[in-house]
Amino acid sequence: MSTAVDSPSTNQPNVTDRLRAVVVAVVIVAAAIVLGVVLTFALFIPLLAVNVAIDPAGSTFLILALIPSQLAFAAVGILVAIGVLDGVPVRLPTRTDLRWVALGLVGSFAAVALLVLASTVVDLTPVQSVVGEAAVVDPEVLVALALLSIFVIAPAEELLFRGAVQGRLRKTFGPLGAVVLASAIFASLHAFNFVGGGVVVLVPLTALFLVGSVFGYIYERTENLAVPIAVHGLYNATLFLSSFVLG
Repeated sequence: MSTAVDSPSTNQPNVTDRLRAVVVAVVIVAAAIVLGVVLTFALFIPLLAVNVAIDPAGSTFLILALIPSQLAFAAVGILVAIGVLDGVPVRLPTRTDLRWVALGLVGSFAAVALLVLASTVVDLTPVQSVVGEAAVVDPEVLVALALLSIFVIAPAEELLFRGAVQGRLRKTFGPLGAVVLASAIFASLHAFNFVGGGVVVLVPLTALFLVGSVFGYIYERTENLAVPIAVHGLYNATLFLSSFVLG
């Protein structure tokens, strides 16, 4: 009769494995950013060569700069999904998935509402965003951004952050750790969207972390990338359209 005792699993990730996973996740996002910059320059250089005047603070510049970066996010997300993760689960939403879309929207807005309430209690001055500044000059940019959110921004960012980054982190940290870390990276990247700095920037970044966590959690529960894409797109579109309507 064997008296061997089961030894602890040697497959548990160690500190080096965890650090490597985080570095890989950051490199994935960095690669997407670099590709986005390259594509943006590839778009703007010909325009400048023919003396097309584009105001860097205007809505046209914002839209033209946004599209190449989002295409880069999607491209890198797809490449990682195919080359590293053997694909990501995506399919037409079922009725259950649609219920998760509704729950995700409610959860996202509830989390942000609580954060806004907390920031009001401690009297933090709201921080202005790049989009907000552009909307002051051209409010209709909000309508364009609402449409882009559904058809470009949400699919691209979810492919990158949930599909590629969270998928890679899940291999080492498990679902919960992957959601937290991917959401932190997601929020950090959006720091460039806000004007100014200091403690007040932590409020919108925390909101983005919470919303990203909702997206990530829903992805893990449904195992369908189409669900966080839908939640993300509808969430952004609702924010942009409500800002446009309310002025």
